[in-house]
Amino acid sequence: MRPQPIAAATAAALLCAALTSCTPREEDAAPDPPTIAAADPQTTEADEASPPPRADAAEQASAAVGWAAQPLERDGQRYPGVVGGARGETVTAADGRELAAYLAAEEPLTVRVSGRINLGGQVEVGSDKTLEGTEGGAELTGGRLVVDGSSNVVLSNLEMDTRSTAVAVRGGAHHVWVDGSTFSGGGAAPLVSVTDGADHVTLSWNRFTDAEAAVTIGGEEEEPGALRVTLHHNYFDGTGAHHPLARFAEHVHVFNNYFRATPEHGVESAHGANVLVEGNYFENAGLSVSTTAEEPGNAATRDNLLVDTEQPDLRGTVPDPPYAYDTDDTTRVPDLVAARAGVS
Repeated sequence: MRPQPIAAATAAALLCAALTSCTPREEDAAPDPPTIAAADPQTTEADEASPPPRADAAEQASAAVGWAAQPLERDGQRYPGVVGGARGETVTAADGRELAAYLAAEEPLTVRVSGRINLGGQVEVGSDKTLEGTEGGAELTGGRLVVDGSSNVVLSNLEMDTRSTAVAVRGGAHHVWVDGSTFSGGGAAPLVSVTDGADHVTLSWNRFTDAEAAVTIGGEEEEPGALRVTLHHNYFDGTGAHHPLARFAEHVHVFNNYFRATPEHGVESAHGANVLVEGNYFENAGLSVSTTAEEPGNAATRDNLLVDTEQPDLRGTVPDPPYAYDTDDTTRVPDLVAARAGVS
């Protein structure tokens, strides 16, 4: 079972926010899952670039990794990495109305839900909030979650089957972590969208399925200098395209994701976006990485495995991210991600 992040991350995250530096404690690593023999890959991509120092794997499983964990200075104020509602009380929402009220409250809160909850339309998620499904997850129906201009938000262990976008992060929202959730449906709309100047976002250990589009980063008229997003250990299970589609993004890091039977495009970089694609497993996945013919973006790759998948269309150079992270062996990604991604 993929470890849930909220309880394990709370004490460590609060301590790190209070100190100048934080040394991760050592934890016993979970035993490696069995590896299922895969078909011989058509090609293995690798380059000689040296990535930055990487975090311990146990730490990566229990706390946010990537852009959502990075501090940010904005308008003269310094924001630490995401901890959600860890500084506040823990409450339980019994229905959609109660859930919306808790998420709109001014104080930090961890809001727990279980079973099926009808959202009753669009639900705004305020700053300093954690929304998590209890053991077995929670099914949210009848609407979507919108993080509009808020900061320090964690969404975890949720299941959403929608006719449109399930989670929208926009309006300059920052430090948002979407983890361990399952998204399906969506129609022609992306299941998760990160647009309108949103920044410092991490999507991890999620499963995307039965959808035409999975994740969109950036709209058609974005200002430069934002849209820094990490996607790691997500399972794109038969979704059509946008894994993600990145436009105008300052930096997008896509690592250790499993792309299975994604027939159109895998990762797409457009309108000058900068996308680093690292240690991913593409299986029957169409074109693995595309930079688009019109208004192309930049895309760099390393250590990906392609099985019955077209070679990437690369362009430009993309810098390494500034944060510490740990990558799993690419050959292990299908077993690891398929077993742990999504609601647990």
